[in-house]
Amino acid sequence: MQMKILIIGPFPPPVDGCSNSNKVLYRNIVSRNIKCATIDTNTDVISGNQGSKFSLEKALKFMGNYLQLYKIWSCDVVYFTPGQTFYGILKYGPFIVSCLLFKKPYTIHLHGNFLGNQYKLLSRKKRKIFHFLVSKASAGIVITNSLRKNFEGILDGEKINVVEYFVENPLYEKSFAKTNNRLKILYLSNLMREKGILEFLDALILLNEDGVIFEANVAGSIETGLKGEVDTRLNRLGDKVKYLGTILGEEKTQKLIEANVFVLPTYYTMEGLPFSLLEAMATGNILVTTNHAGIPDVVNELNGFLVEKRSAEMIKNALKVISSDLVYYINKISGHNTSYARLNFTEENFTSSVIAVLQSTIK
Repeated sequence: MQMKILIIGPFPPPVDGCSNSNKVLYRNIVSRNIKCATIDTNTDVISGNQGSKFSLEKALKFMGNYLQLYKIWSCDVVYFTPGQTFYGILKYGPFIVSCLLFKKPYTIHLHGNFLGNQYKLLSRKKRKIFHFLVSKASAGIVITNSLRKNFEGILDGEKINVVEYFVENPLYEKSFAKTNNRLKILYLSNLMREKGILEFLDALILLNEDGVIFEANVAGSIETGLKGEVDTRLNRLGDKVKYLGTILGEEKTQKLIEANVFVLPTYYTMEGLPFSLLEAMATGNILVTTNHAGIPDVVNELNGFLVEKRSAEMIKNALKVISSDLVYYINKISGHNTSYARLNFTEENFTSSVIAVLQSTIK
């Protein structure tokens, strides 16, 4: 069925899981000769409390997007990737109301695990508004099965779809062999408090004090207000750790290939399933991450180690275990992770699944 799709959500920059997903989805839809338009809602801010507090600056910037409401009239179906808080949903209200006025089906793709909790925390008045905007969707999408609960009480079960994330195609085109004589650790995510950056750096300090040989790279944008705490820890670690800033493309791929252990001890409130974990898996890294959000749907003892949240000691212990028999863990996990990712997390699977959901909403 030929259709015209409108994607409304953030696009890079800055790069995060949601904006990158929209970029790749748009590229793949167009490559299939399906008509697709976009409205970029990004506000270029890295923050640990995205959408939980009203920001006049962000609201004024976002309002400029309403000048593109006319695009809804000319499309067949709308695909939203909104925030998960009350304000994150509310600012999409004019788009959603326009969909209802023009009788255009819309799908909400949830890139996280907070919408359900937010709904329960709202006052009665806000809950009614929130319920109205979300419940009128023709379909909802979550990224792992355990995240379906976010739509409970808002969308009927048959409208909720699971669409797994992807790893971008160029990453699968690389060949590599993992270094097995020392830990080569990578942290690749926005440097946010709830992404566990401080616990990670504290774990490296403990690891260094225990005499374990390692080198580490840290890459990503630093959350507003956190630079001082990050810099203090980096200074203590000296040349053991390099902060690379934001890395993209070939540079990011190379750092993933050079590493043998990937650490992301996230407890981010909005977390769904970090893209970077799948990229690390696809490049054969041993994963050290947390039992949080949709992560345990994908990561288990076959892929690496799940550690407690907010525990530098647990991260350090996992890294010491890996270091004590690095050859064994690389042989056990690296090849498995690469094969598992190639089988399950591809652009083709992701795009086909999203298109199928959108087609199902057109009467």
